[in-house]
Amino acid sequence: MAKRSLAHLMIIIGAALIVIAVLLPTFLVPRLKVIPLDTVSTTVTEVREGALLDSGALAKGEVVDPRKNDPRCKAEGEGEEKPDLPLHCFINDEVPLKSSRHVRVEDPSDEKRVTLEAGTVILREDRDEPRNLINATVDRITLDRTNAFPVEDPISSISGAAPGQEGADEPVQFRRPGIQYQFPFNAEKKSYPYYDAIGLDLFQIDFKGEEEQDGETVYKYSMVVPPQNLYENTKAHATRDGRKLTKADESSLASLRLKFPAEKWGLEGDEDVEMDRYYTTTRTVRVEPTTGVIVNGTEEIFQFYARNEEEAKQMVTEEGRKKEAQERNRTALDFSGQWDADTKKNQMQKAKDSKSKLTIAGTVVPWVLGIVGLVLVLLGIRTHRRS
Repeated sequence: MAKRSLAHLMIIIGAALIVIAVLLPTFLVPRLKVIPLDTVSTTVTEVREGALLDSGALAKGEVVDPRKNDPRCKAEGEGEEKPDLPLHCFINDEVPLKSSRHVRVEDPSDEKRVTLEAGTVILREDRDEPRNLINATVDRITLDRTNAFPVEDPISSISGAAPGQEGADEPVQFRRPGIQYQFPFNAEKKSYPYYDAIGLDLFQIDFKGEEEQDGETVYKYSMVVPPQNLYENTKAHATRDGRKLTKADESSLASLRLKFPAEKWGLEGDEDVEMDRYYTTTRTVRVEPTTGVIVNGTEEIFQFYARNEEEAKQMVTEEGRKKEAQERNRTALDFSGQWDADTKKNQMQKAKDSKSKLTIAGTVVPWVLGIVGLVLVLLGIRTHRRS
């Protein structure tokens, strides 16, 4: 009688384990395929030489070091600096630059959504703090934890104002489409909508092929953002839904539209010429497809001044870029950022850890439970027959 009871118990437990093994990937794995609420990451680029319009030097009329011996930056006769020098004299094309981004979780975050706050800075390595800061933005975006896309609520915000500026704590809240800091789990070999936080618009990032990184297969995606008028885009963003410009907004816009005599822009004539700042970038990322974690990133950022969209399109052609690199009359920022080795290593380790959890929950544990369950059922049947 005891053997028969034991046999029944083994069959029941074994059958239960088999059922659990079958259902585990269906119920447990989806619960693991969510953006963690303890997400923290820091990505840093290699230090690379770039070009920069030195606004401080421009305001003081002080020629940047690489232009000290440039004939255009010296007065005739006694060698004194001209009282109104061309912008060329304040564009330093030998600046060591790097970019850093820190992402952390903020409220509102819960079982279904997660809010990421991304603080991004571009720094020059030849100066100490705080004079090394070129640009800083704080980007807050609330995502669906399952598909990594923004939620429908208009609660995303982007701020580029310096702390303490009037209006700096009142960034525009808006509904944002597209991905940015995380690809969906089980990323596909297709194009995705990608929101560019500088151009403040949506573009497509296209699948380009498979590569290998640190022993893992990764998907390569790339996009080219066409010239964007930063003055117009920023103003339209700041005044959406009837919002009024704050002091911080006006301060940010001031550097995005400049008016100087034609000669200062490197042009002929005596009239004043007004130009807007434009922006373009080529962005390439490598993604571990199972987890959607970005494990490598490069950006070729080019910000420059142009009179209109047509001129901007000409400046970003291969010939236009080459000409501007030689003359440097319109450049605001020219910087090619590549994630450094530590960043790539840390991001890949994060992807591997997450992928390992999914593999254990979706494959290893079900197989173990299934085999143990099958053995128990067979032993139970055998014991029952003998009893």
